[in-house]
Amino acid sequence: MKRRWIIPGIFALDVTWVVLSLGLSYGLRYSAFAAYPPSGYKLVILTGVAVWTVLFRMMRLDGFDGGWRMLAIFSRLATATMLLMACVLSIAYLHQVYYSRLLLGYFTLLLFLGFMAIRGVVYQFLRSRHRRWLTRRVVLVGNDRVTREFAVKILRHPELLYDTVGILDLSSDGPARGVSSDVDRQTLSSIDVLEVMREHSVHELIVLEHTPGIEFQTFVGRCRSLGMCVNVLPHGYELYTSKVRLVDIGGLPLISLEGPVNFPLAAAVKRAMDLGFLVLLTVPAVVITGLAALMLVRYKGSAFRREIRIGKDGRPFWMHRLNVDRRPKDYPRYERVLRGLSISELPQLWNVLRGDMSLVGPRPESPERVGAYSQWLRERLKLKPGMTGLAQVNGLRDEHPSEDKATFDLQYPLEWSPILDITLLLQTFATLAKRWLREHNVASPINLIDHAVVRCAPQPGSVEKVADSI
Repeated sequence: MKRRWIIPGIFALDVTWVVLSLGLSYGLRYSAFAAYPPSGYKLVILTGVAVWTVLFRMMRLDGFDGGWRMLAIFSRLATATMLLMACVLSIAYLHQVYYSRLLLGYFTLLLFLGFMAIRGVVYQFLRSRHRRWLTRRVVLVGNDRVTREFAVKILRHPELLYDTVGILDLSSDGPARGVSSDVDRQTLSSIDVLEVMREHSVHELIVLEHTPGIEFQTFVGRCRSLGMCVNVLPHGYELYTSKVRLVDIGGLPLISLEGPVNFPLAAAVKRAMDLGFLVLLTVPAVVITGLAALMLVRYKGSAFRREIRIGKDGRPFWMHRLNVDRRPKDYPRYERVLRGLSISELPQLWNVLRGDMSLVGPRPESPERVGAYSQWLRERLKLKPGMTGLAQVNGLRDEHPSEDKATFDLQYPLEWSPILDITLLLQTFATLAKRWLREHNVASPINLIDHAVVRCAPQPGSVEKVADSI
């Protein structure tokens, strides 16, 4: 299977499953299994297929967008399935067609489980191709930091069918550590590098760091003459704050950096969503926060604290939280639970109500950190801070470097939609559940699958070559 058919193949399987799952639901409800339901259910099928076609494209539901992450796949498919069923119920109501509630319940459950299973099977299929070396062998060109970051991204994208076999470090400050720490490092001339790449059947060269000069251009030309595909990564952190579009002008490729598209009511819609979710969260949040506060008063004498944070457009505000230390050396179990499950952050719902924060957005940082921001990092200050965000669902917390979090936070406004906020909230709840299970040494399906991605992902080959004279 060629990789360009992977995503269309997943979509075709999804559409087929919409039809089959309705037939199975009918069979479960009326004990009359059939490959398809009676003609009276054509409205459900047509609506389901049409809505899923739109959602698949809008929400990028193939499972590989942004890298294979089980929590993201789970939350996106759960959100999309709920939206699909909402549309089915709405269309049925408008046409005054009524279906068994039990049948629709079966249909919803089978849809979600089937969509998850399809992506799991495709992932296992891609893993099998990696194990059998039915992949494209690539060499990365760049310094240690850049190649490590890119190698991790390749591991998270098995659909690319890439196998990283080595790196070329063009830096002059000595050999770089490569993708793997247990391989040999050698310093070679450009001719020797070409010979080694030919011996190991390298298919593609990915240039992550540009080196000006005729010699490097000659080396790239020789790689192309050997039949290798050469890919070049555009440079500049502006790529984190822009959508990239390739523009061809008379055969000359230009990279167009486009900013986020803001529709007039975006801020109002986001505020309305915050207030709507606050209504749903207020009662459980008050109960949980109250119990935690009583415990903190008993053991520490005070329940709450507030800290100065920098919000949208650089405006400072008081951020509220429970009186739990962020990084204590020896802290009791109850504090570990409060911080591990982010219960200590629940008082920030008051900040959301006041309008200082949103439920979803970049986490606000202290004046000391903001004072050290570079120009591109200050782009974070254009957004209203949030209780959770894209960086948090990817495992980053307050103690992580601002630069690492910004690479996720600055992508958020480029992709913002109400559906994205709902998806990120679901991912946050799933992340907290996963963290609780991990801290209590409980194996969960999500933990096992995510660990399998790291353990079983295609590892770099046994050859790493470092060139210093290209």
